[in-house]
Amino acid sequence: MVVYADILLVLNLIVDYFLILASAKLLRRRVKTFRVIISSLLGALSSLYIFLPQLSILAELLFKLSVCSIMAATAFGTKSIKQYLKAFAVLFLVTCGYAGSMLAVWHIFKPGGMVINNSVVYFNISPLVLVGATVISYLIFIIFNRIFSRTAFFSSQCEIIIESEGKSTKLSAILDTGNSVVDLFSKSEIIIADKKAVKRIFGDIDEAKVLSKNRYRAVPFTTVSGADMLDGFRCDRAVVKGD
Repeated sequence: MVVYADILLVLNLIVDYFLILASAKLLRRRVKTFRVIISSLLGALSSLYIFLPQLSILAELLFKLSVCSIMAATAFGTKSIKQYLKAFAVLFLVTCGYAGSMLAVWHIFKPGGMVINNSVVYFNISPLVLVGATVISYLIFIIFNRIFSRTAFFSSQCEIIIESEGKSTKLSAILDTGNSVVDLFSKSEIIIADKKAVKRIFGDIDEAKVLSKNRYRAVPFTTVSGADMLDGFRCDRAVVKGD
């Protein structure tokens, strides 16, 4: 079957664009559109190696890792090595997931207008069908994103510094969008923390209830297992550091 370079580039540009968006959603990262487009274009250009002879598994893996590292750097930046490596890993896994699913389709259904070489996927379709499929894929992506955005698997990690009466403590935390617990008096949001972390600032919990009456709050809460009470303490300041 004849492989047309223009269709190959456009198809992979669109696919890479959505793979990067999917990775950004999993990472809970905001990415600029122009960076995503440039990264997608680089990924599309790399698809031209479909015209090369079948590579060895090691050579193919090294090539994919190299391309993925460049795409991750372009789309997500390299200011933080930790954040970059995380973005690279997620993008690589998402890409592998896509390649694996396409390989399964190829082996199971054996579509006549589909070619896979060096893990690059090519569909022999008309531009009209390509545009239509893109629009439908985008709509499906938006629908699923809205459905699952509240229960995403990856939680946003951050660092919190809590201060009270000259004392402070630093905590590692995650953003829990399902936490709707608030202070009944002030309607302030509540950080659910480990007991040891609270003791570093307020001391023994039982003593603090008596000595810090102006700070203590009995907080009712409800979970799937029933209702109960939390011991809460009002801090002077809380600084949240993260993306």
